[in-house]
Amino acid sequence: MCDGDFPLRGIEGADNNKQINIMKLEDLKLYQECLNLEADIWKIVTNWEGFNKDTIGKSFVIAADAISSNIAGGYGRYNFKDKKHYCYISRGFLLETKGWVIKSLERGLIEESTNNELIENIEKIHRMLNAYIRSIGRKKEDSTYSESNHTDDDGDDNHGNSYTANADEFFSEEELNNA
Repeated sequence: MCDGDFPLRGIEGADNNKQINIMKLEDLKLYQECLNLEADIWKIVTNWEGFNKDTIGKSFVIAADAISSNIAGGYGRYNFKDKKHYCYISRGFLLETKGWVIKSLERGLIEESTNNELIENIEKIHRMLNAYIRSIGRKKEDSTYSESNHTDDDGDDNHGNSYTANADEFFSEEELNNA
């Protein structure tokens, strides 16, 4: 099993005995929040019956599950453009999920308190996702990887993937509250 530590092979001027720590998808706070939201929606929809479950319920769960699925799909991509593209798709499914929450309330399938809780979680995830999108491709200022070892020319082989994030790097309290 991968422990997340990888040597700096293939990076010009890098000490090949040093290890860099690659954050696992499961450690990403955004991903964890999405999974929690999806679990909450699943619990709600499994209590519905017949027509409501077959129509709204299925679409609701599919849209919600696609939020984390697209974050995971982008996380596994090699370049920043692809990573961001999947995040944009995830954001679309997040807003679709918000629409299903609103419809569920309007049609009497969920209570006002459940609606408010889900909307609050969706808006929190929306802010987190926007912060995550902004962070993709941004260089880490306090990185141990020296800027003198990196060139910004278009001919490099890393395709813009010189940034490695820490688990707590993406979201400050300020970004979560003011985004």
